[in-house]
Amino acid sequence: MKRIAILIDLELSNKSGGHVKFWEKICESLMEDNLEIKIDIFFLGKVKKKRKFNNFINFKIKKPILSSKILRIVGIDADYTDLFPFNIFLFFELKKYDLIHTTDQLFSMSKTAKLASFIWKIPLTTSYHTDTSSYTKYYILKVFSYLPSPLSSFFIKKIKLHQKISENQKIKIQKYFNFCNKVMINFKSLSEDFSKIKRNKKIVNLERGINKEVFKKIKINKVNFYKKFNIPLENKILFFCGRVHELKGANFLAKIHKNLIEKGLPVTTILTGENIHGDECKKIGGQDLIITNYLNQNEVANLMNICDLFVFPSLYETGPQVVMEAKSCGALCVVSPKGGGRKISHNFDGIIINKYLVNEWVKVIYSLLKEKKKISKIKNNLQKYNTSPSWRDIFFNVFYKNWKEVLNS
Repeated sequence: MKRIAILIDLELSNKSGGHVKFWEKICESLMEDNLEIKIDIFFLGKVKKKRKFNNFINFKIKKPILSSKILRIVGIDADYTDLFPFNIFLFFELKKYDLIHTTDQLFSMSKTAKLASFIWKIPLTTSYHTDTSSYTKYYILKVFSYLPSPLSSFFIKKIKLHQKISENQKIKIQKYFNFCNKVMINFKSLSEDFSKIKRNKKIVNLERGINKEVFKKIKINKVNFYKKFNIPLENKILFFCGRVHELKGANFLAKIHKNLIEKGLPVTTILTGENIHGDECKKIGGQDLIITNYLNQNEVANLMNICDLFVFPSLYETGPQVVMEAKSCGALCVVSPKGGGRKISHNFDGIIINKYLVNEWVKVIYSLLKEKKKISKIKNNLQKYNTSPSWRDIFFNVFYKNWKEVLNS
């Protein structure tokens, strides 16, 4: 039986982001399957351990050599990865596998995998899950904003260090793609972020799945629901799900909420997810802005079903999972082009707002909530044409099929 190593250079925890959850959901969808391969999935964690998921899948937790947690002191609050350039222990461990699959292209595990592939002559495939170069640009700007103005101005305005590092990362990612036997990437990300790479048999369109048993159109008792969250019955509900973080547009949404209130619209905005910038959002949004604790997926699905609009202003998404789930629940999504817009056809199954200006979003949302016919038309389209694949479909059609092709070549 062939053995495959999947390397996820991020910490496995309850607070893990979409990249980690992608693979957790795939594993959950395979719980009852009898696979023809053995899969070991490598995560980071505080303690080294091995966990059996089922007869064919194991989770291997590794301690990072140099955790990015150390960067918290300078305001970098991204998910933890390993910053050390090479992991010698992982290098030798990978020798026993028939195929290696990486889920990033820049950090310790992926660099180690590339060398292991070259030395041990093991096929290497990769998938693109996170717009790391855009995140890097954001965090460099944030770090340099703490410096004295002349110094910050020199590095950012004159040298444009943030842009240079971000572009350099894109070049490194492209070189990594060139080395691999197969590259799984969303075609929209490919055309917008890596336009120099031509589509060929090596490039596979990477989609995301949904749990169709949970994220579906259901009837919700509006009175009981509003009572649970102490929401006035006349209020419209805007819902956001994801990390409550500036990068995901949470602060931006808080400003939208404040402006809608000032325009006299009775609205409640609910944000749920890892609470990083929640206090700041509350300070901006004021009344009727609710930050929830973690909700299970059934509670999230309920909110997606009952909300008037699912508003997701994130600018950097390779495959906006929550937008797909919201659409499956019949929620009308309002998104940015390179965020949720990767999964939306404007005015058909959602709304894309091109200008990232609070006033523009307020104007569109305010008008939209008054247009019952337009909302009804889009919701009908969602019900008729939403055909998102399941997580099991994604595994077999995107990964398993192409791994078998590589292994048999």
